[in-house]
Amino acid sequence: MRILQHCFRVYADSDEFEASIQFYEELQQTKCERRVKIPETRTEAAKVGRFLILGGDPESSSAVREVDAIFYLDSLDEFHAWLNRNGAEIVHPPREVTGGRNLTARHPDGLVVEYFEAVAS
Repeated sequence: MRILQHCFRVYADSDEFEASIQFYEELQQTKCERRVKIPETRTEAAKVGRFLILGGDPESSSAVREVDAIFYLDSLDEFHAWLNRNGAEIVHPPREVTGGRNLTARHPDGLVVEYFEAVAS
């Protein structure tokens, strides 16, 4: 059970998405690693260094704006069990999503995190 990587989540309206990508590329002096459209939330995501930028219209992105960070994992099932044993509130249980599986949890201190396990390629 390991967190492989973590990112802050940043939200941008559709018309500000490209400018946000450019800002975080320049801030970290790195290029956007990956872009993906997420049909289930009608948003687009761009991973730039330690930031995951989510773009979409305010209505589409309102459902995901509560999440503060994303943890990329080696085993979603193990983290799900650990979170349950350690007082986290499971906001959204494990589910299939674009690129893998995830769950959303609120930690005892209030931090809301998406836990994501990528599908094996």
